Amino acid sequence: MTAFKDHIYAFKRALTLLFQGKFLVYFIPGLVIAILFYFYTWGLSSLGGSLGFFSKIPWIGSFIAVGVETLFGWVNSFSIFIFQFTIITLLSPFHTMLSEQVETNETGQKFDSNWSKFFNDILRTIGVVIVGGIFYFIIYISWVFFAWMLGISFLSPLVSAILIGFFTGFNSYDYSLERHDVSVLQSWIYAFSHPLQMILTGGVFTLLLFIPYLGVVIAPVLLTMVGTINFLRMKERKNEKLK
Repeated sequence: MTAFKDHIYAFKRALTLLFQGKFLVYFIPGLVIAILFYFYTWGLSSLGGSLGFFSKIPWIGSFIAVGVETLFGWVNSFSIFIFQFTIITLLSPFHTMLSEQVETNETGQKFDSNWSKFFNDILRTIGVVIVGGIFYFIIYISWVFFAWMLGISFLSPLVSAILIGFFTGFNSYDYSLERHDVSVLQSWIYAFSHPLQMILTGGVFTLLLFIPYLGVVIAPVLLTMVGTINFLRMKERKNEKLK
């Protein structure tokens, strides 16, 4: 319940800051990504439509169509995962700055910035994305075989969404974790210690992407802001327990 309350607060707070005119400049990179996103969805939709001819093959058409549809579902799941992490990687320099400015706005704490740290942040984000991709691939493939043996493959889209939410959400927290000198290993431990927080934050991102036209522009910015604000609330709660 705490995780849900945190997200409601973080989402409202992020919207309040945006309506106050703060951080609006960070929507500009998303406009560029939006063009790529529309080409992506159009191509995926066209590909799905073209596969319909398999069902017209005499006698075996229906069986082939089911197989192709299943395969296309897998490809679609991986494609969404890859595209989301591509967005995160391309926009990581901007998100790093955004996350820092959100924390400064909320706490008044300022951080030293330099080009060396800037590029280290980007390299760390790319590393997290790669490791996250490997984890996703291993876990999802394992689930596919497990689900196939038990006849519960219909749950695969849900499992994929949860995994994507977890790894996508983690990226939004890692900007803050890196800024507070938390090692990569400890960051992963942090993520697996707060799975619901990661999944909910990533889920917000995924849902926002489906808003026509505007989703791909606003989702990356809100993902970073919600992740940062949530991180601060969790950090404050932990400090209060230690007192």
